[in-house]
Amino acid sequence: MTVEFRALGPLEIVDDGQTVRIAADKQRTILAMLVAHRGGVVSVPALVEELWGGAPPRSAVPNLRTYVMQLRRLLPPAADGTHPRLITFRSGYALRTDDGETDIARFEALVERARQAAAGHDLVGATRALGGALALWHGAPLENVVKGPALEGIAADLTERYLGAIEAQADVELARGTGAAVVETLRRAVRRHPLRERLRSRLMLALHHSGDTAGALAAFTDARETLRNELGLDPGPELCRTQQAVLRREPDPTSVPEVTALTTARPAHPATGTVPRQLPRAPGPFAGRAHETSLVRDALRTRDGTMAGAPVVVLHGPAGRGKSALALHVAHRAAADYPDGQLYVDLDSPRAGAGPLTPVTVLRHFLRSLGMPRADVPAALSEVSAYYQSMVAGRRVLVVVDNAFHRGQVLPLLPAGPGCAVLVTSRSVLPALDAVHVPVDPLDETDSVRLLSLLAGDARVTAEPRAAREIARLCHGNPLALSIAGARCTGRPQGSLAGLAARLRDPARTLDELRVADLTMRSSYARSYRELSDHDPEHRAAARAFRRLCTLGASFSATRAAEAIGAALPATERALDCLVTVGLLTPVAREGFRMPDLAGLYARELAARDQVRYREPVLSRSAI
Repeated sequence: MTVEFRALGPLEIVDDGQTVRIAADKQRTILAMLVAHRGGVVSVPALVEELWGGAPPRSAVPNLRTYVMQLRRLLPPAADGTHPRLITFRSGYALRTDDGETDIARFEALVERARQAAAGHDLVGATRALGGALALWHGAPLENVVKGPALEGIAADLTERYLGAIEAQADVELARGTGAAVVETLRRAVRRHPLRERLRSRLMLALHHSGDTAGALAAFTDARETLRNELGLDPGPELCRTQQAVLRREPDPTSVPEVTALTTARPAHPATGTVPRQLPRAPGPFAGRAHETSLVRDALRTRDGTMAGAPVVVLHGPAGRGKSALALHVAHRAAADYPDGQLYVDLDSPRAGAGPLTPVTVLRHFLRSLGMPRADVPAALSEVSAYYQSMVAGRRVLVVVDNAFHRGQVLPLLPAGPGCAVLVTSRSVLPALDAVHVPVDPLDETDSVRLLSLLAGDARVTAEPRAAREIARLCHGNPLALSIAGARCTGRPQGSLAGLAARLRDPARTLDELRVADLTMRSSYARSYRELSDHDPEHRAAARAFRRLCTLGASFSATRAAEAIGAALPATERALDCLVTVGLLTPVAREGFRMPDLAGLYARELAARDQVRYREPVLSRSAI
């Protein structure tokens, strides 16, 4: 007798070829949690939170026991026939399954087999394994399950693995010279995930490989229009490189593809007592910021009872101001004050469109880093938070939270005890967070020139001091812009600073000049702008307002902004607040606002693009 627990599509139990009907939503939710944890104990609090969220009824635990009892009656017996399928522990429940009984385990085994085959240059074997892995999918993961936060995260993770497998299959077929075999698979995937540029890039390569160069270029045009219409953005570097390769009719790559990315990246299992040292490498050339450094160091050392729990410092400012560099600069110098370790997380680290990391994901990572075995790490936010507080209590740990977007992302990560400290960077002020708020302002001209000198070389700056000062002014004291300018100087050893200054002086060329390799001012502002291009109508309205406010000059009032965009003052103020939150506007004195100069150039580009595509109607007073 064979039993299958299927989660890669609708949740199903198949017992000897017959589907077992699970009619109740809550039973399906419980079963999904148990299947996803593959034999691990799912705690009662985790199940309660998944079933009822933050407001469970008083009878939640007795009700849970009833649902589990009903579910137990539906489950086929375990394979050995001597042990129960659903096991009750003091802390929760576990589902006994053999490796081959869940499609998740079979999928992962086949992906691992593909990785090993590719590593051994066995592309045929990799193709078979990936084909078998993808054949296990029958829709969106857990698509018939009512999901709480844990299952939403699990479904998102499974979807990412699925898309990674499709992309790896395309890479293998391209390496074999059989890219045409995956064209239809990629087309279907692109229709379901139209904003995923890696899928579109592989579709272009597969079409080009099969001889349909026109189709490949049409796929790029469709990608560009979709990204512009949905996000207001141009294609990223990978898609643009693919387009250029197709235009040059370059052959497809034939190297053995890397398949290790298909397995979910997980940190190593630290042994108990391991001291986490997670700070990324300290920034390279660093200039100025003496005042801000002093403020942050003093605030981190504050343990006078004026702040509840651990001291918290928020470094805030628009894109490119060097918030992360300053945080790491301070953190490395303060590390000796925190002998029990330094925890680090970038909340905006790319996850292939999955969005910012959630607190429960971060806390689970922190628990493993602090020494908790993976099998013991719970799933529910309430549980991981409680364990986290217990593990940092009485210890001296520095927590660095990079690129926070809102207060809710940070609050669960704050240690309750006074021995720790937290350093946060954000484009938003995060005013509701109990913290010392330190604005990261532009560098002054002296420090800007100093940073340029560190990057481009003292000799060049000494030889052209006037041009160096002009570059500093044209970069508006923005460390990212100065770093890019310095890198461009390094890449053009025969060029002059005066030539770079002349190119930066032209507003139509400034953002084009401020790009080198993967560093661009345009993409930095695009990340902020993308936050306004989601599903929130107010955010979309704020994005439209941003494209119009660039005409108002250096600073302006809310009243002037309302006149410029043709909206009522309350709606305009909400839009301005959104723009401040993502760092595209800065509040100034007397309830005014200022758009950073380089952000204004980006806004003008977006506005010009609108005019090319269509004449945007004046916003109604109720639309924003």
